[in-house]
Amino acid sequence: MPGPNTPQRALLARRLRELRATAFASGSALARHLDWHQTRVSKLEQGSQRPTDDDLRRWGEAVDATAEQLDELFELAGAARIEYATFGQRYRQHGGAVAEQQATTNEDAASARIAEFQPAMMPGLLQTAAYAREVLTRPCGPASAGVADEEIDQIVGKRMERQQILYQPRPEPIRIIMGEAALHTHFGDPRTLAGQLDRLLALLGYPQVDIGVVPFTAAMPVFPLTNFLLYDDHVLIESLTAQQRLDSPDDVRAYEDFFAQLRDAAITGAQLETLLAQSSTELRKQSGVASS
Repeated sequence: MPGPNTPQRALLARRLRELRATAFASGSALARHLDWHQTRVSKLEQGSQRPTDDDLRRWGEAVDATAEQLDELFELAGAARIEYATFGQRYRQHGGAVAEQQATTNEDAASARIAEFQPAMMPGLLQTAAYAREVLTRPCGPASAGVADEEIDQIVGKRMERQQILYQPRPEPIRIIMGEAALHTHFGDPRTLAGQLDRLLALLGYPQVDIGVVPFTAAMPVFPLTNFLLYDDHVLIESLTAQQRLDSPDDVRAYEDFFAQLRDAAITGAQLETLLAQSSTELRKQSGVASS
């Protein structure tokens, strides 16, 4: 699924148009020469679709591009495959923070693969409403991008709607790996985290979701610096203030390998159930919350 147009993609699109114009009077003429659908050429020239390496080679051959011009196209394409947008920019792009949450739901629905790593907190797809509300009301959350308090409940509601995908048939299960720190990090009332652990226990038997945790006793195979989310053909990485999207096949393959290493290190099934139960019991003792 293509992401939003960016200055890098706009520059690549402009260079494609300029090169095409040196040899063909129109995009339709180039499309006929390449035996492509005209809309494909149009999308590449508008920057609404990313060209593959093969697209660039064939385009270059068709317009008799020099080696230097082809190198420039590949360089521009590499830059265009890395997109960085602050959350404020994303909210404006989608028409607000609530609509941005809906855009994430739409991306989930359109993706055959969803694989996420969170080193120290619960992924949005697994959060209870109470946990989501505590996360989203942190000063570093949507409020830091100017989102009003009254919108938070709407965002929480959209996040809960997003979780309907956990109960729908899928070509492959949603795979989620967390560091054990996620079982101990809380953002407000300890009872909220206790309820969140109960939620994880309830989800362990669902065939549409595969949950694993890398325990403290295991060697962490990757640097637990930030989360990442793998979709079909791209990776999303979040910082406190922004989201980065990587579309390069090499980057995607690298993160696929990182995720495989995390899965190998994670515990699942009965082992995870035991860890969750132990963590819940410990939390309730420490916070004075009665066991359920």
